[in-house]
Amino acid sequence: MKQLIWAFGRHLNRTTENLAHVMAEEFHYEIIPFSTEVSRLRRIPAMVASVRMIRGKLKAFSSIHPWTKKQVHLPSELENIPTMVIMGSQIIGNGPHFFYQDLDVSSILRDREQGKPTFMYDDVPLSLLQKLNDMQFHEYRQAQAIFTMSDWVRTSIIKSGAIKSQDVHTVHAGSNLGAHFSSNPYAEKNLAAQTLVFVGRDFQRKGGNILLRAWPKVLQELPLAQLKIIGPYREDIGQELSPSIHVLGPLSNQQIIHEMSQCTGLVIPSLWEPYGIAFLEAMSMGLPVIGTRHMAMPEFIVPGTGYLPKPYEVDELAEAMIRLLTQTHTTWKMSRNAFLHAQAFQWSQVAAKMDRVLTSIMKN
Repeated sequence: MKQLIWAFGRHLNRTTENLAHVMAEEFHYEIIPFSTEVSRLRRIPAMVASVRMIRGKLKAFSSIHPWTKKQVHLPSELENIPTMVIMGSQIIGNGPHFFYQDLDVSSILRDREQGKPTFMYDDVPLSLLQKLNDMQFHEYRQAQAIFTMSDWVRTSIIKSGAIKSQDVHTVHAGSNLGAHFSSNPYAEKNLAAQTLVFVGRDFQRKGGNILLRAWPKVLQELPLAQLKIIGPYREDIGQELSPSIHVLGPLSNQQIIHEMSQCTGLVIPSLWEPYGIAFLEAMSMGLPVIGTRHMAMPEFIVPGTGYLPKPYEVDELAEAMIRLLTQTHTTWKMSRNAFLHAQAFQWSQVAAKMDRVLTSIMKN
């Protein structure tokens, strides 16, 4: 059996677990989980080095500081085993290293230098981002291959010049809902519901405030329309809401499946979205989707599966929502297209693409 270190950050998230499961069950890898988390005590030097006063509060960036990354090493008995780093780019042993990424540091740095919002990275000092970018460049040079969720980030990584284009492979991602539908479950009741659903805990980054500004324009045309918001708590939204808006908070996968099954479409007008697995999950249930023409989203929200207004454009977003809820013949066709398109985004297919590259490299 082929051994593979499965290196992840603080927590085993659903992407990390689902891909590891498929690699083990379908492609017969012995997956060896390894957390790259560094204890708070060992991060003290990085805390001291990175602390800043931001908006009247002290804030440190020890978890992403280069010094912290350098503290992570595989134990001696594992250090020569091939290593897959999930959503990161660390060299932690002597064996071949592979990275699976939805985002690279140079993309963050580029947006910051251009004055664009990067949300969770807005407060990171530019000097620290530059150090991380330099470090990632050297990590890329040592990697045997890099797997990316999107062509968008693949292009950015190739532009760095650290690794040859033939060694960077777009493999995409899959649904994390834990449900597979052999046929499109979308039905007449979905069209009749006149209900859209938003899914995402990071409400502001995912365009939640833009959505709330656009929603009254929808109600002017469709007074009975409803909007469900899954992910944030009511207090996270921080403004008065129309009775037509229902904040459901964080839900389990089964609850999300149930709520989506009652809706007409998904809307996440994200302002900064490296990928967006929630779109794939909705499409796997036949829901047409509304995203934005930004970053990786146009790669999988292809024509005929949904709408892509410009980010921040309230009127364009409102028009897209109205069209999805009123042009039922088009929406029905979009449902069929979305469901069929989603079949190309499965963890089994991601793992198969990875396995071909890994097997070729291991043989050589």
